[in-house]
Amino acid sequence: MKNILWICGRLPTPLFTGDALYSAGLLKALAQTNQAAITLVGTRRTDEPVGDHILNLPNTICVDVPPTRSSGVRSLLSPLPRDAFNLSTPELSRSLAKLLQQNWDWIVIDHAYSAGPLSAILQNRKRASICYISHNAEGAIRPRIASSFNNPLRRTLMRLDAEKYRRLESRILQNADTVTCISAEDASYFERFSKHVHIAPPVYLGSVSPPRQIQSDCPRSLLLLGSFEWGAKQRNLELIVESLLPALQQNGVTLNVVGTVPPHFRDRFKSFSPHLTFHGRVDDVSPFVASSRGGLVPDLLGGGFKLKVLDYAFQRLPIFGLRNALAGTTVTEQSAMFPADGLDSLAETIIRNIDDLATLNRNQDSLFELLSARFGLEAGTRYLSKVFL
Repeated sequence: MKNILWICGRLPTPLFTGDALYSAGLLKALAQTNQAAITLVGTRRTDEPVGDHILNLPNTICVDVPPTRSSGVRSLLSPLPRDAFNLSTPELSRSLAKLLQQNWDWIVIDHAYSAGPLSAILQNRKRASICYISHNAEGAIRPRIASSFNNPLRRTLMRLDAEKYRRLESRILQNADTVTCISAEDASYFERFSKHVHIAPPVYLGSVSPPRQIQSDCPRSLLLLGSFEWGAKQRNLELIVESLLPALQQNGVTLNVVGTVPPHFRDRFKSFSPHLTFHGRVDDVSPFVASSRGGLVPDLLGGGFKLKVLDYAFQRLPIFGLRNALAGTTVTEQSAMFPADGLDSLAETIIRNIDDLATLNRNQDSLFELLSARFGLEAGTRYLSKVFL
């Protein structure tokens, strides 16, 4: 039995964001081996209790501390990026100090924002190996995200934070014995810095829909899932709406956005109603799936695997997306999607195929079969066993 200390700056509960879903999937896959005793430590995302999907994992203990509070401008004076600074709370530091007195086979740093206490980890690791679980190639994507902002002050602050992330990531990679990443694209980046890189694809944790056929009475609607609280996510959504909605509106296609969106953003795009509807966060997306002919993966900014690909595929929804946003999927898997190289061509692809029911149904059937084999719990257990056991 391997003793593993898993440090997660934001605990993966509730499961409303991509980082939470990815971490929770890996934890479940490793716990299912029954060969690892895991102690998970991190800050809660909300004031709500930790979810049963964490508390009921076999051989797993969760040490949770209160949610972080915004640091305001204090993070600007720190060498740490804002997220890592905010998540390095005194409560987390005290809990971690006690845990580091024990002997561990592995210490896991889950996401770069969890590495605020890196100095303490290195000083007290004893003989433990360190595994860095990356969620993105931070040093590559964050400068691009920062450059996309039009506001000069916002762009400057984002570039400063991006440089801090790059330096923190570099320090993690210098000290990690093993690195995991989501996709082959990310692996090619990390292999420049580490000799021991493993690909650990996401593990799908959601419900699986029974076979469905899209019929002619299904609304000519598309679904966009996401959480749009982070600045880069909001910028993505802004670009998507501005580029796609004129064509969708002109051709009678509706876009339903499900996930948290700031009120000012909703107000800004009221003119596209009723062809654009913001539904906020919901507990059950199945009604939106049933009334959609496709799911969108149109992200221009940010890297890594987009977990909504799995949500759509396992809900048996055809996927329309940008090729760059579909990173982590294979050529064969993309052949069962409707990919495009830019937002303008994506709009054309949508309009051209939205009424081709035979192709929509054939693609969603094929994609379900392809992704079921690669992103299920059994596959995740195999990937994690190679890393830790």
